[in-house]
Amino acid sequence: MRLRICWLALAVLFAPAAMAEEDGVALVKVLEGSAFTIQSGDRQALEVGQPIFRSDVVETASGSVGLTFKDGTRISIGPNSRIELKEFEFSPKDNKLAFLVHIIKGTMQYISGVIAKLSPESVRIETPVATVVVRGTRFLAKVEGE
Repeated sequence: MRLRICWLALAVLFAPAAMAEEDGVALVKVLEGSAFTIQSGDRQALEVGQPIFRSDVVETASGSVGLTFKDGTRISIGPNSRIELKEFEFSPKDNKLAFLVHIIKGTMQYISGVIAKLSPESVRIETPVATVVVRGTRFLAKVEGE
């Protein structure tokens, strides 16, 4: 009986972490035209309400996509763009906060969420030529070329 209770307690303790990753770190909130996610080399068309996970690459063709992250951060990705979500950690009670996006090409608008308010140095946007450390609440970035 005690062994069953211990296993049940362990399952309850570790289930939220597994479910959090299972649900993704962001959701597609707005989608116009065509956009895709690339996960482990597998390319899939995006749909409104679809989760986005750590290490996903989001790519737009002629369309645009708006993502909302678990901390309230919002990014809008313009046409002919490609971004990679490199890092996302949102566990304020454990003091684990991180947001790192790499803009490979195209345009992206960023609107800060809770991570930027609690730990501004934990938010970074990379481009092929520079890394931006966010100190404000909103900005637009454009990366030209391939």
